[in-house]
Amino acid sequence: GAKVDVFFAPATPMATAAWYADRNTPIVIATIPDPVELEFVKSLARPGTRVTGVTSMQKELIAKRLQMLVQVVPGLKRVGTIVDDAMRDSCKQELDAMDQAAKSLGLTLMRAHVAGPADVDPAFRKLVDAGVQAVMTSITCTRNGLDREYAEAALKYRLPSMSELDYSARYGGLISYGPDLRDVFRRAGHYVGRILKGEKPAEMPIEEPSKFRMSVNLKAAKALGLTVPPGVLILADEVIE
Repeated sequence: GAKVDVFFAPATPMATAAWYADRNTPIVIATIPDPVELEFVKSLARPGTRVTGVTSMQKELIAKRLQMLVQVVPGLKRVGTIVDDAMRDSCKQELDAMDQAAKSLGLTLMRAHVAGPADVDPAFRKLVDAGVQAVMTSITCTRNGLDREYAEAALKYRLPSMSELDYSARYGGLISYGPDLRDVFRRAGHYVGRILKGEKPAEMPIEEPSKFRMSVNLKAAKALGLTVPPGVLILADEVIE
């Protein structure tokens, strides 16, 4: 109704809402795993629509996170993940990517659903009862601001945890690895500026993340009785001791 010149709609729920809000306003994305699969664009190199921005490479990164867990957790066979009830539909791409990556690594993926803080402890108990040996969270699947609660619950139930955001490791999670979101959002901001100056989103190639951050919490590793292999540790931008 305000007749804006561009929508900044970083993730799938916002981009979907912007897509249907009207047929003409340009849309800049920032964290959608695969905008081609969602049919927002025709290709990353040539969007061909009113959508452009930065994608998150989640499929590749999810596989890499699971590979790291396999390296760190001896005999890993079952991995748990948490899904915010409000995000079940919006994070389908991430969940599908987790399923595919887990299958390729011979892992079984178990899910537990959380609607609010009171559900965190029961969700982790459910995962432990299901024989889960580690837990991995995704930013899109857990948009309920409970990162500290997840990290603390993982430690409580002695589950090595892998997350996307570096501050999760500072809260007590074992490892975090993902795009440098500050850089991603800065770059998305440049797209907004270019569109406001007259460039056409259909002609602006969608970029992939170029900077990544990895944090390893050795205090958590010690509490869990794990040794982080040197080949994993050397990749860390931040080591918490």
